[in-house]
Amino acid sequence: MTAFEAQAPIFEVRCDVPECEATFTPDSAFSRRHARQARLAAGDAGWDVPPPRGKGSRSLHDFCPEHARC
Repeated sequence: MTAFEAQAPIFEVRCDVPECEATFTPDSAFSRRHARQARLAAGDAGWDVPPPRGKGSRSLHDFCPEHARC
């Protein structure tokens, strides 16, 4: 008998602007399986996401590049 993962957890980042439906799904399988890695990949892709630690990490909002705060 072989064990396999029937459905992998997939994490994506969504823009928090109410009328925006933009989502970011990471390219790598590792980043899709972990929420923190998905957020880091979104930040690298130009999304405005709070850092995982340090100053600004308590912000609860994620923004797509179109709605990013300057």
